[in-house]
Amino acid sequence: MPFIVFEGGEGSGKSTQGALLAKYLRGKNLPVLETREPGGTPLAEDIRKVFKSVPDSGDIPTPRTELLLVMAARSQHIEKTILPALKQGIWVICDRFLDSSYIYQGFRGGIDKQEIDSIAAPLLGELQPDLTFVLRVSMDTAQARLLGRPGSERDRLDKELLKDASLHVAFEALATSQTPYPNGRVPKRVLIDGGGTLGQVQDRILAALKAHFGNNLA
Repeated sequence: MPFIVFEGGEGSGKSTQGALLAKYLRGKNLPVLETREPGGTPLAEDIRKVFKSVPDSGDIPTPRTELLLVMAARSQHIEKTILPALKQGIWVICDRFLDSSYIYQGFRGGIDKQEIDSIAAPLLGELQPDLTFVLRVSMDTAQARLLGRPGSERDRLDKELLKDASLHVAFEALATSQTPYPNGRVPKRVLIDGGGTLGQVQDRILAALKAHFGNNLA
């Protein structure tokens, strides 16, 4: 069954569009699992809390610590959630996956892709998304969306990245590059204009989905 990932900078709308796609597929009577990274299992969600928060001590994780936390959660997520669902014939829609590590801990954190891949390779094996949607929006749109979230829902990364336009550019560059996964194969990435109404963005995603899988989505 297909494994579909949504990527993009903070405020790009990827989480919303992932949920809309899941609803659309369920309307086609297809079994769908929605999940996210870091997260996707109880243990991985606990790791997410550590990853996202600022401890009282102010001891914010370094990029390499971030990477190890994300990879630990990813290992649990793959083994306990993603692979079992795919084996059961369930469509898996995931909010972030390995490309986010390439951007956040690699591009932003300065960790070499080779190091990221050396950790990711035994966790993923041959697993990679069938289709990755990378949403791009203007920085003004992203900032407006982030500022529209209640303060209690803006986590450490939201606040750090509120003014960081380079991440949106980096995601766009990744989407148009031929960056391979650790197995050496290049996943199918589709750059989606995230501007406009929710319906307009969804239409772009559905058009790309049907172009890849066929109109019957079988």
